[in-house]
Amino acid sequence: MSQHTLRIGRIAYLNVWPLFTLLAPHLENDPRVTCVSGHPSELNAALRRGDIDVAPASAFAYLRDPDGFRLLPDLSIAAAVAPIQSVLLVSPVPVDGLADYLRRTGDTVLLSRASASSNALLRVLWRHHWKLPEPRFEMIAPGTGLATDRPFVEIGDTALAHYLRPPEGRQVIDLGQAWFDFTGMPFVFATWIVRDGLDEARATTLGGLWRELARIKGELPRLLEGLVDSGGRPPWIAAGDLAAYLRGVSYDLGPVGQASLLLFGHHCRELGLIPAVPGLRWQEV
Repeated sequence: MSQHTLRIGRIAYLNVWPLFTLLAPHLENDPRVTCVSGHPSELNAALRRGDIDVAPASAFAYLRDPDGFRLLPDLSIAAAVAPIQSVLLVSPVPVDGLADYLRRTGDTVLLSRASASSNALLRVLWRHHWKLPEPRFEMIAPGTGLATDRPFVEIGDTALAHYLRPPEGRQVIDLGQAWFDFTGMPFVFATWIVRDGLDEARATTLGGLWRELARIKGELPRLLEGLVDSGGRPPWIAAGDLAAYLRGVSYDLGPVGQASLLLFGHHCRELGLIPAVPGLRWQEV
């Protein structure tokens, strides 16, 4: 790999499957780029270490520590409106029964090590929307929550499977829907975050990547049905379910998404999760 290769992070979830499927010819024909897969928290850490240059990574990671990073304009992973289906609180009881349940069984709520934005979103909703007593939050590995009797955050494909086929005896609470009910705006889960200080060669390659992503974003509504039927769909999800899920995902970051992101930052600051709400610094492309 050349020292001028642009290293791109890819979330290993279905929410970016259409983007990267349609982007594949561009990536395969450009020796100046390489991809690294991981869940959102892994990509956050890789960006911070400098192991990758750009990725659709947790929006909360940028809000918490924006120094040294910029955002690619007009790109995100967000709820089109609500629900999102793949970011959930899975609970033994409905939201209105949580206070009593935790009082009787212990006050622990489990967050996912795979996520930053979703964990912070739950904490904002818990305090400001649902107005529940503050529990003790603990971290667990993704995919392990069902082995406990605790409410837990699940994201990604495992969460989507739970949404489509709710586990017996569990309530599936869509956090994208809950944010919309609270604010009237769709939630922005990830932004395309870029490391500052790219050399000229990588910056040029990044500009080409951004233009290709913008083209794909514009064409995706027309191409989605054919893409779902093209044979790349995982066998555990039906074509109709996958199409419905992906129609609920937005890759845009317009004025409403930016306002939602900053409002989320405001509530995170109120909870002491971030020191201040940063400005949105844009990468020149």
